[in-house]
Amino acid sequence: MPLNELQRDALGEIFNIGVGRAASSLSQIVSDEVLLSAPEVMVVHREQAAKVLLGAELNQFSTVSQSFSGPFDAQAMLVFPESNALEIVRLMVGPHMSIEELSEFEQEAMCEIGNIILNACMSSLADIFHIRFESTLPLHRFGDTYNLPILDGDEEQMVLLLQVDMIISQQRIQGHILFLLSVPSMSALLDHIDRYLSAQGLA
Repeated sequence: MPLNELQRDALGEIFNIGVGRAASSLSQIVSDEVLLSAPEVMVVHREQAAKVLLGAELNQFSTVSQSFSGPFDAQAMLVFPESNALEIVRLMVGPHMSIEELSEFEQEAMCEIGNIILNACMSSLADIFHIRFESTLPLHRFGDTYNLPILDGDEEQMVLLLQVDMIISQQRIQGHILFLLSVPSMSALLDHIDRYLSAQGLA
């Protein structure tokens, strides 16, 4: 169920709004400018998404996941390399902490970051499509290349994959935002996109 060019561009613009909101919120938390790049959007099968992540030459990941339910359901996930996650936490809490102390704060800090970024993305969809979502609390996990949550579940699930670069204090941190959708949910999302494009006179 690939996206056509118009659908991909529309999703990119919508998610870019959410990413911009998230960057603004994160900037306030770290008291420094946070830049989030315009997301690169692709729709792939679950196993292809895993290959994208595993192809990043990374072993340890820090993930935050939330489930959203509404006109279509999605399991949303923010994935950062573990070393980058600790660097983000250091920027949030200050440079004076040891690695051990940072690790203690990591779960709470990553849940907060994930909550901000994932909700901003879903809120931008909700605003544009005039719909509402309910969400679960964020859940933080550590994973390696063999037990990432993305590797589990229904093979028929599609993954809406966003690649985003985060820059804080001149440091570039690459992360991925994933939305796992069932085939019916992906179909419902595409229907909403097409109606939006039609209303804009673009479809």
